[in-house]
Amino acid sequence: MTNQERGVLRKMEFPDMARDALPIIENLIINRNKHDMAMDLISEFVFRERRDEQRATPQFPKLPTGPRLSSIEEFQLVLVLCEYFARPGPDATRNAVFLSLFGGSNTRTSVLNKLISTAVSGSIAPLLCAAGTWMQQLGCTSPASLELAQCIVRDFVIFSKKSSEQLKSLPLVAPRFAANLMTAVCDLYLNGVGKEQLEAPPDLLLEVITEWVSETPSLCLASQQQPALPSGAIAMPVTTPLAGLIRWCVLSLLITEKQELYSKLHLAVLQSLLEATPPVTTPPTLQPINAQHLTLIVNTVQAEMESLTKLGQSLNGEQLQSCLERFAQAIQVGLTSRCVFGNVTQLIFRLESLPGKNKLLQIVINANKAS
Repeated sequence: MTNQERGVLRKMEFPDMARDALPIIENLIINRNKHDMAMDLISEFVFRERRDEQRATPQFPKLPTGPRLSSIEEFQLVLVLCEYFARPGPDATRNAVFLSLFGGSNTRTSVLNKLISTAVSGSIAPLLCAAGTWMQQLGCTSPASLELAQCIVRDFVIFSKKSSEQLKSLPLVAPRFAANLMTAVCDLYLNGVGKEQLEAPPDLLLEVITEWVSETPSLCLASQQQPALPSGAIAMPVTTPLAGLIRWCVLSLLITEKQELYSKLHLAVLQSLLEATPPVTTPPTLQPINAQHLTLIVNTVQAEMESLTKLGQSLNGEQLQSCLERFAQAIQVGLTSRCVFGNVTQLIFRLESLPGKNKLLQIVINANKAS
């Protein structure tokens, strides 16, 4: 890109400069040795970021400090990006541009969250598919992915009296995004990591996810499909939502007696595990559940029991037995379906330390000790 072309963009009003810059940025990203120039254009013409901390070079002279996007400009940019990503074109190119726009930047989350919320409302499949790949490449439980998940929950669950049709149909519109969103959302609730007490998901969220998994058991594996990435890019390891959903079903029995939806979700997860049986030749790391994630559930069950004991409370014996039985069922189906990889021996060892003796759990332990 010449200085003259850059000068033309600088004379334009926002968001026209962003609209005209995006095709140029796309071409530079496709031409991989021009990636630095593309990132510079993104910063200047798409997000209008301050450049006072950037080092000037003869090729890209330092610009005066300018204001970041106002709320109105953010809205305008969201519309421009929706229009851009909805255009027909190769998925790999679209994903590469999305990753270049939002990969690893904490300063662009406001635009990102508004963009994806708008895409869910408008069922913009290409944009949501790109967002699903972005979540997977950054990690579904990375801070940026978790913030996006919180935004979707806030906009479509907490501020709603009933679930929107757009949210319900998300698995059909963008299955990878729906699967990765589930993985992120599972990390937000009924998770003992760094929290004083377990927090259950909102009823409406539980209802939507239960419906997703019940109607489409294969949805939990959607993130395992090879993502469309530019040549030379490396796909990051996949984390499916299955371990998180098992954790919800198991730990819910320790904090609530409202089990109708959790029971339905548990059955749907078992069905997903049965359908997820991989070919015998599948490499272990491509199986959908890491044994370590199931071991973390053991730790949380123990911690919750200790917490209740310190508070002078006691769990209903039936609740504890149901919790252990549900966990045992999920582990046995997962192991039988060859869906669990990693240190299974350590998982079985940790299961023995769980409080309260449960016949089904003991059968699972003994069966897998001998194998």
